[in-house]
Amino acid sequence: MESRFWEARAGRAFVGRLATGSDLVEELERFCAERNIRAAWISALGAVSRAAYRYFDQEAKQYVDLSSNEHHEIVGFIGNVSMLDGKPFLHAHATFADRAGETVGGHLMPGCTVFLAEVTIREMTGVDLVRTPDDVTGLNVW
Repeated sequence: MESRFWEARAGRAFVGRLATGSDLVEELERFCAERNIRAAWISALGAVSRAAYRYFDQEAKQYVDLSSNEHHEIVGFIGNVSMLDGKPFLHAHATFADRAGETVGGHLMPGCTVFLAEVTIREMTGVDLVRTPDDVTGLNVW
């Protein structure tokens, strides 16, 4: 597989705060669907009362689901939005820290309950990012 790049242009920018108790992933995907955001970069900071994330086992080509019901700070969050099955899909990785400063993280999953999340969404235009299955990795990629 060779590297591929596409030129994208800056579109709209949104900043906001998610409601306490909302699902981090579902709320961001809902927002993007409502505003017809088909491609974007997303960053966030704040805290969750439940974390849900995955680790991708490269040899088995399958995800291992993980979660924590402890309160965590979001100490890292970067992601993108592209289209999967005709809907905006959030692909984000997050790192969470507990009260002792220990961290966990991985591929963000539905099931993360927001305590507080301040979010920036930067839409990209002029590019059609659609996820399709990749035989080499076993993942849906652009």
